[in-house]
Amino acid sequence: MNFVELSACAAAALAAAELASRAWVRASGTYFVWRPHERTRMQIDLTSLPTLEPLVRFEINAQGERGDELGAQRQGLFRVLVAGGSAAEGYLLDQPSSWPGVLQSLLRERAALAQLGARSVHVGNIARSLVPCETILTMLQRVLPRYESLDLVLLMVGASDAVTWMEQRCPVPLSEARFGLDYMFDEHCERRFGWKPTDWALRQLISRLTRRARAPRIRERSGSKLVELRERRRNAARWIDSTPDPEPMLARFEANLSAMIELCRKRGARVIVVRQPWFDTELGAAEEAVMWNFCIGRPYVEKTSEYYTHPLVRGLLTRLDERAAATARRLGVEELDLRPLVAPNLANYYDYLHFTPQGARIVAEAVSRAVLARAR
Repeated sequence: MNFVELSACAAAALAAAELASRAWVRASGTYFVWRPHERTRMQIDLTSLPTLEPLVRFEINAQGERGDELGAQRQGLFRVLVAGGSAAEGYLLDQPSSWPGVLQSLLRERAALAQLGARSVHVGNIARSLVPCETILTMLQRVLPRYESLDLVLLMVGASDAVTWMEQRCPVPLSEARFGLDYMFDEHCERRFGWKPTDWALRQLISRLTRRARAPRIRERSGSKLVELRERRRNAARWIDSTPDPEPMLARFEANLSAMIELCRKRGARVIVVRQPWFDTELGAAEEAVMWNFCIGRPYVEKTSEYYTHPLVRGLLTRLDERAAATARRLGVEELDLRPLVAPNLANYYDYLHFTPQGARIVAEAVSRAVLARAR
C-alpha cells in the first residue's frame, strides 16, 4: 500500500471515528452545566478584591456540578441541588467558602445529619452567572432527568432577570431570550459539530476522558478587570434613573419561577426559594467606588458608558424580591428572606450583589437553619 492509499485509509478511519463520536454524543442525551472534572485555580488580585481569599478553587464533579464527587455509597444520602445566578455560583469564592460549600459542611455535622435522618449530605451547584429564570428553567428541564433522587432544591434567582433586562435597554415588549444551549451547558448532546479539528466530537470525548488526569488550569490576577469596570461606571457618559414599566419583566420572572418550582416538586424535591439579598442601603463614597454593574450592554465583553443609578436598581430588585416571595407563598413552598440577615456593608459584599466569604457564611448558616427547621 503506497502513501496515498495509506493517507486515504487514515482519513477514512478518522472520519468514521468522528461520526461514531457524534452519534455517541447524540445518543447519550446528557447535558452538563459545567464541564465534568474540570478544575481551575484562580489567584485573586487582592488589590482589587481585598476581602476575598488569595486562592480560589473551582472544581466540577462528574455530574457537571460545582461540588465534591458523589461517591459510590448512595444509601442514606441527602442530596441538595443549588440553582440560580452569580450570587449562588460564587465564582470568585473558594469552593469551601461559597455559601453552597459552607452549607454542605454545616449539614454534614453530626447533629444536622441526625435531624435529616441521613448518613451523608451532598450539595451540588449548577448556578451560573447572568442567567435569567427562563434560562435556569431550561437548564433544570435538561439536567433533572439524570438525578435518580433529589431531596432539596435551593433557588436563588431574580437579580439576573433585572440585569439582563437593563443590559438590553429595558425592552417592552420583552425580547426573546438570547442564551442558547452552548451558553447554558459546557457539554450537551445537541451541540453542532464541524469538520475543523476544534469542532470535532472526537476531540470533546478525548478531552473528557483525559480531563481528570490533567493539572488544574491556572488563572492569575482574577478580578483585576474590576478596576477598569469600576472606573467606567464612575466616568459614565449618561446616568439612567428611570425605566419603562417593569411589569412584563416581573410577570415573565414569576411565570418562570413558578415553572421551576413545579418542575422540582414533580421530581419529589423539597423547594426553598432563597431570596437573593443585595447592597440594600444608600451608598457612601467608599461603597460607590467598588460598584461596577448595571449598565446598557455587557461590561465584560463590550465598552459600556450608560449606567443605571443605584436608587433605580434598588427599587427594581425590591419589586423582584417581593414577586419571588409572593410566588413562593402562592405555590406553598418555603421562602427565606436574607436581607435582614446579611448587613449591606463591604465586609459582607464585594460589590452590589456578590458575597465575600463572610457574607457567604451568613447566607449558608441561614439556609442551614431553614433546611433543618422542617427536617423529618
